[in-house]
Amino acid sequence: MPIECTDSRPITMKIDFDAELTGYNGEVRPVYCNIQLPYVAGQKSLIELAIPSKHISEDVPESPCVLSGTNGYSEVCLEGVHWRCFPTSSNCELGLNSIDLLHVDKATIRSPLKTSAREVRFHLSPVAYLRSKSNCISFNNKFFSEDLFVLNLPEIGVTRFIVEWVTEYYQNTQNPGATVQAGFGAIANLPNEKSDINEIVAKFKKYLTVLSILFRQSVYVNGWTYNSESQEISTWIAPLDPQSPPSSREERGERFVSGEDFLKYSEKLASAYEAADSKIQSLVRHCSLAVNPYNVLRSGDHFLLMFSAFERVVEYAWRNDKTPRSQSVTTPIVIDHIERLVQSIKDDGGEDSLLISSRLAGLVGVINSPSFRDKLESFFRVYPSMMNYCADLWPISGTLKERGIREIRHALAHGGGGFISVEVVAVAKWHLEILLERIVFILLNIAIPEAILPNSQVLAWGARGWYERSWWVPLRSEPDQPI
Repeated sequence: MPIECTDSRPITMKIDFDAELTGYNGEVRPVYCNIQLPYVAGQKSLIELAIPSKHISEDVPESPCVLSGTNGYSEVCLEGVHWRCFPTSSNCELGLNSIDLLHVDKATIRSPLKTSAREVRFHLSPVAYLRSKSNCISFNNKFFSEDLFVLNLPEIGVTRFIVEWVTEYYQNTQNPGATVQAGFGAIANLPNEKSDINEIVAKFKKYLTVLSILFRQSVYVNGWTYNSESQEISTWIAPLDPQSPPSSREERGERFVSGEDFLKYSEKLASAYEAADSKIQSLVRHCSLAVNPYNVLRSGDHFLLMFSAFERVVEYAWRNDKTPRSQSVTTPIVIDHIERLVQSIKDDGGEDSLLISSRLAGLVGVINSPSFRDKLESFFRVYPSMMNYCADLWPISGTLKERGIREIRHALAHGGGGFISVEVVAVAKWHLEILLERIVFILLNIAIPEAILPNSQVLAWGARGWYERSWWVPLRSEPDQPI
């Protein structure tokens, strides 16, 4: 049942006031500021600045600037204000001259308390999964919100994920109309009046990173609102252009868990992530953000980002593999030949002998270092179940005739006399995405959801053919196309 929220959120959020703009170089100017804050999370703010003509000079406040001011009941602070164009002359004395803004890092608004509730409201970027759960949005002249689901997150406690919406009317236009603005948020109780809001926000962001695996989309905290002892404090990050990470629903399927399974896996992932050591947390974070990046990436760049995350996991396994390592029988022989050659060049004392001998000596370290294949074997020894979880996917290592994930990575990173087809990259990227999703669960020691297990019908349906061996096996040997 939707809840009317007229007591805690005004229908209009416009603020205009006189303010002071301080530049990085110490220059200070009085400005007029007009701000319209978002009605709901995910909306852009409207921020207009203008400087009175009589205060214009050629010495302008350098970016980044800080703006501060009050309109009588709200205190406003804009940090990291970057302008594109700042007036340095004017033809009149009493007019206002617009400042063309480029970016604002953060906006903070302190207002009188509207409710005594001790809670923090996180303003989230648009999330496709949450949108699919929102079936109650409708036109009205009030501000409404509705709970979508509740999670019990470590260190934060009971957290309600909500949808909130308001109808925005356009009555003073040639064609009057209305638009429903909807956004998403999460609400948690504040432990006490002395709670460090920055610490709470950081913890919540941490859990969103791992939960994005289930959303199949990164979730960004575009701001938060909470009550202090005497004020309501709202913070909006990059208010002119809030972050809106892309969804992978089109690419990998809508989701692989839903309903009660979504709640169960969400709390399992959050708890396991909190219990993991810092190294595992770092690996999970890199895998999650590589699979679900904050920004739209080209297929090749996304592939390289994901392979880099996979290499981190492989390197971690190599360093934690307790199996005794045996040196190749040819390694000492090769090293001996190199050392003899280095000494011979030094003895000759030629013009570039020092440079040449130094470069050759560097080869000894390369020969002694483990190969990627050695590290990959360690990965499978440390995580033996991954042998099964890789068997149905595009192989990591290939041959001269059949390229693997690693060979595609090399071709994308280093190029050559040809290029790999768009289809090869797209299909192999899909397989690498599924591999990293599985790895996150293995790293956190959680059973992989049935929907992304080998031979899953959900997996096959979401791939729209790319999971079938008859599709991807021939692509492994498809010739490179000449440039």
